[in-house]
Amino acid sequence: MKKNYPKIITADKRNKDHVKAVLKLGFSSDALLRWIFPDANSFLENFDLWMDEFSKKSFENNIVFSEENFYGTSLWHPPGFEFDESVLYPTFEFIPKDRLENALKFFEEFAEYHPDDAWYLAFIAVDPSKQGLGIGSFLLKEALKMIDEKKERAYLEASSLRNKSLYERHGFECIGEIQIGDSPTAYPMVRDSKN
Repeated sequence: MKKNYPKIITADKRNKDHVKAVLKLGFSSDALLRWIFPDANSFLENFDLWMDEFSKKSFENNIVFSEENFYGTSLWHPPGFEFDESVLYPTFEFIPKDRLENALKFFEEFAEYHPDDAWYLAFIAVDPSKQGLGIGSFLLKEALKMIDEKKERAYLEASSLRNKSLYERHGFECIGEIQIGDSPTAYPMVRDSKN
């Protein structure tokens, strides 16, 4: 491996397919998203729409950080960003009917914890074949450096204890737990500016 590995770049719209591909690979085994879309085909089809919508503002604001070979990537939203969830309504028909109500409650809980004044890590993923190389940490460091320079906060939701532990190593603090019905547990987390 190269001495300076991994190198983090700011991806732009020309890289959108690469960004979406690594996010799809990374989230294909995510407990929460697979609880929402347990059928493989519905996950693959609906994840594309989710990524199209969630990535728009990130690309517009140049806050898509990627490893130079697109082995990992992260999508951030600026403070005050308001997401129009109605664009995702067509995907809700693919959520199993017996968990749709709980899934919608889960999204409402996310919104309750989400501080308006914080940068939001909407998605971060590393290609499963490249995990364990520090790519996720380098992606976080790059974004957090920018956020700290602005003296602002960051917010995210960890979808596993392993991810929660990673985020804690980068200064995030857990502010709650979300678990509804038979859903997996998610952990809302905030990080105050280190400047």
